[in-house]
Amino acid sequence: MKSNIVLLVIDSFRSDKFMERANSSNTSNLNHLLKDGTYFSNAFSTADATLLSWSSIFTGNYPFRTGIRSSRFNKLDQDTTTLFHHLQKSNYSFFGFIPTFSEIIGLFPKFENENYLYDFTERLDTGLGEKILSTFSSLPKDKPWFFNIHLMDLHSPLIVPKKFDKDDHGFSKYEKIVSSIDSWIKKLIEKINLENTILIITADHGSYIKKIKVNSEVIDFEDDGEKDLVTKKFTKKTPRLLKPLKDKIFFSLENKKKSQKLNILSKFDLKNHEKRNLLSGHFSTEHFLFDDSIHVPLFFVGKNIPKDKIFSKQVSLVDLLPSLLYLLEIDFDYSTCDGNNLFPLKSETVYRESPAYIESNPLIGLKSNDVIGIRTSSFKYFRDKDYKNKRIHLYDLNSDPNENNNCASTNSKQVSIMEDILQKLLENLSKNIKDENNLSSDEIENELRKMGYV
Repeated sequence: MKSNIVLLVIDSFRSDKFMERANSSNTSNLNHLLKDGTYFSNAFSTADATLLSWSSIFTGNYPFRTGIRSSRFNKLDQDTTTLFHHLQKSNYSFFGFIPTFSEIIGLFPKFENENYLYDFTERLDTGLGEKILSTFSSLPKDKPWFFNIHLMDLHSPLIVPKKFDKDDHGFSKYEKIVSSIDSWIKKLIEKINLENTILIITADHGSYIKKIKVNSEVIDFEDDGEKDLVTKKFTKKTPRLLKPLKDKIFFSLENKKKSQKLNILSKFDLKNHEKRNLLSGHFSTEHFLFDDSIHVPLFFVGKNIPKDKIFSKQVSLVDLLPSLLYLLEIDFDYSTCDGNNLFPLKSETVYRESPAYIESNPLIGLKSNDVIGIRTSSFKYFRDKDYKNKRIHLYDLNSDPNENNNCASTNSKQVSIMEDILQKLLENLSKNIKDENNLSSDEIENELRKMGYV
């Protein structure tokens, strides 16, 4: 019988917060688990938000090839093959827990557990964790199963469980929640037989953390999670007629907050990457693709997975589907997707990296300045989505890993090289985008508004 699969996607989980030595969280269970599996320490999402990232994780293709994204959000193209299609042919059963907005894009199958949809405000410690653990008792023993779990604990609004709201669990709210998730990882592992199961832990995208220590002073711009949660629940019920007024008030308050923050930060000598983390607000119309928002963990453990391996070459989340199908020995034409099979692991000295395509997520109901780009292990390049000569950013990752200095103006040759790589990926873009279905777009965007997305 083929291996069972648990895919754990932790929304907004940054790669640099996955390992204990890199942060102030208590991730002892994750660190113990690392010894039993393979960790790709330089994995990157194709996008900085959930829907576009999902489209790549579950199809092995860049978002623009899946139909989920065109000039507006759309449902998955009917002729797009997903991971679920391949598994279904091998007689897999599907179980899962996904936030309620997930169903509107036509990506996921009908999961067999009736309680698979949950409100985006529900967290592990408020009941979701126990629901997940209890589902393991109903998984079949006579056929392989796939258990898809998407957690929103690290997605704003950040609410720290009381048990973990102490300094010894982390410096920031974000890191304290990571400690909480780690405690649930232990409970999850106790339910999994890794001799016949593959567990994959990853994230759809990263997140900015708005609390740092400068010398002996702490700058804390973290949001009030409890207050934000009440606000989101209230705005769910806001009549469409009042939306323009709501947006006006919201952005007026955001601009006021930013001015107040800038006044405080003027007293400190901060680097650009520190400033952008602290100043990150809700729904800025200026979009970027810094590693804070796209560098994610990618970890495999279980049947046939090499143990105690940390692979540092750059990989992408489009690699997840072909890698998993290889491990499951499911026939697959690897030339039909954008991703690469990462197994069997090659020596890092001979492994050939592929440039990672990246794009920003548009706002709902507002015009945002979106960007697309390419990342290699040496350079990050992104520019305006519609105009290749606007908003050009280039970062030399070898000398400037924190992306503090845009060197596009002084390295036009490298800009041209990166743009050529991008153009080769986009050359078939027009034939990959289908006609838009405005009814589908309206439905998707209305659901996202209910979650508090503008």
